[in-house]
Amino acid sequence: MANWSDLQHDMLGLIAQHLDKIEDYVAFGAVCKSWRAAATEKNFKGLRLWQQIPCLMLSAKDDFNREFYSLMKNQVVAKVSLPQLKGKKCYESQGWLLTIGQQGEMSLLNPFSGVEIELPNQNTFPEYDLYEMDPDIFVRRMVLSSRPSRESPEDDDFVVMIICGGVGSLAFWRPKDLRWNRIETRNSPYADVIYTNGQFYAIDHMGNVVVCDVFEANPNDQARIIARFSPELWDKKELYLVKSSSTDDEPFLVVTRDNIPNYEDEQGFELDKPIYGTTEFQVFELVSTAGREKEITSRWEEIKNLGSRSIFLGHSSSMCLQNNKLAPGIKPGHIYFTDDAWAAYVAIPEGGGKDMGVYNLEKGVTAPLYDAPLRLSRTCPSLWITPNF
Repeated sequence: MANWSDLQHDMLGLIAQHLDKIEDYVAFGAVCKSWRAAATEKNFKGLRLWQQIPCLMLSAKDDFNREFYSLMKNQVVAKVSLPQLKGKKCYESQGWLLTIGQQGEMSLLNPFSGVEIELPNQNTFPEYDLYEMDPDIFVRRMVLSSRPSRESPEDDDFVVMIICGGVGSLAFWRPKDLRWNRIETRNSPYADVIYTNGQFYAIDHMGNVVVCDVFEANPNDQARIIARFSPELWDKKELYLVKSSSTDDEPFLVVTRDNIPNYEDEQGFELDKPIYGTTEFQVFELVSTAGREKEITSRWEEIKNLGSRSIFLGHSSSMCLQNNKLAPGIKPGHIYFTDDAWAAYVAIPEGGGKDMGVYNLEKGVTAPLYDAPLRLSRTCPSLWITPNF
């Protein structure tokens, strides 16, 4: 009897090219090592759409598998064996997961291709041991400059940027770096960071938007303020920085999220479990105008309607999708959000995952994200991921 694992690579590639559903492609790659080697981006004709529309990686039901939920199909479309995620915190960017273990170990993992890249441990940061930081909350955000290659990621020129530490500072890592590189700034703790137009942009909790070009010879000197978001506009709410679209001339968006946890009851007594939940989003657009002396001035204007755009927020890179990239099941003018209130849910034994939904910006109402029982996790609540192989 023929052994399916012995099929020639070219033949496997031809078979893979006839698969247009992500669930079939994941199953194809899970057969054996040789079949997984053929499950590449080049061979998956249906990948282009799936790379544009995030799936929801659900919190684990067991120690070995993770399920991926599609908003387009309103169902679980893939189940992947990922025992290496057991007990680990996860953040996502461009289809890759930053995983953090209980001993501070860190790595990048592509959950579909299985490629994993080891990163320096959190204990390489001086304050990690000094302040006895909890590994579950030491890192708050992660973004990639580009996707690592499948064949030789150690030779790529991608950059990993994180927000980390007790003061919420910026740090980055490049292949072959032995430790994380700190970006020294005098700004307050950072809230979010994105990569666009060849540079990293971050916003801190005082509303300062900075740009960091880590590809310069002396990157520690390259963080500079390019815009200020007035504290009066957000009043201590959670902040997200979002690129309005993929074109260079489109403005930034700042999204505010009102989900500040309440740790006391109405009488001022401390609660056993913090109460939190998102009540409102606001979206502001950075508008630049030319003055009398041809000086360019910028201001933030609130927008009440996203038009054809949809925004995705959570423990993933903040993302804005245009209507021409949307698919059935994705609603324009809505904000899709997952639970990222880490300071609150780490204090709850069952963890986080309940504060997620779909917010209609124009009407100011929230609907459930999907019709299924919620799964909670203290280490890795459900998060968005854009599949790639």
